[in-house]
Amino acid sequence: MKSKYFLGIRFWNDKTESLLVSADKTGGLFTVPSAPSLGAMDNDFFLARAYRASDWAVVDGGYVALILRFCLGQSIRRISGLQLLQRLIGLGHNHPVPMEDRKILWVVPNANEQDSICNYLSQGNFELGKQHFYEAPLYKSDAEFSDQKLLAEIKIINPDWIIICIGGGRQEKLGYFIRQHFEQFVRKPVILCTGGAISFLTGTQASIPTWTDRLYLGWLMRIFSNPRLFGARYLDAAWRFPKLLWMSRKCLFAEGAEAGI
Repeated sequence: MKSKYFLGIRFWNDKTESLLVSADKTGGLFTVPSAPSLGAMDNDFFLARAYRASDWAVVDGGYVALILRFCLGQSIRRISGLQLLQRLIGLGHNHPVPMEDRKILWVVPNANEQDSICNYLSQGNFELGKQHFYEAPLYKSDAEFSDQKLLAEIKIINPDWIIICIGGGRQEKLGYFIRQHFEQFVRKPVILCTGGAISFLTGTQASIPTWTDRLYLGWLMRIFSNPRLFGARYLDAAWRFPKLLWMSRKCLFAEGAEAGI
């Protein structure tokens, strides 16, 4: 079985390579939930709806994977956002999808992030002419995710992949908005919502060694890199995520709307 439901979200439960190849063939919304964002679902209906509408989703957080395995007796393969980006565009990594041939629209928070992505890709075999960028506004309210300017850019560019590099729980909502307008596009792109993970490749934030990510310690490296931001985020998740599990205990592994979140 290649997928399992958890909290109403269908999670991929197979190899990373086959996941990326499948997503590249069919397109769709691709989310990467971690404990902080999952814990926020109980009082953020928009976020919960975005996760449930995902065509592709992976368990990103080591905390989530450990809770699943040791507390709930379930095993869902953990694939981090960093791992996904490494397998897609990482220097020195095998790419199961020929991203060098794909037209990519990067949704970035600022011009500095755009420059760092361009600098990183220029070290590989990526044509910068196939890289397109959209500097996203702050999206201070849910209504602001209805970004008509972004839709217009997508129609013009007609990308194969849209990689959303804004974080803070906004990437999934923006991705969901784009997904709702697939019928307006010539092709159905992959909308990959990896948030700020790209910064660990480009060097905008301190890089995360591969071994720490695979040992479920990426969260700790993030805290070291920015204690004020990530320390508060993971401390909040330490109680909000278990609280959500308790509230949903009767339907943790039900499908879709049956999960009752």
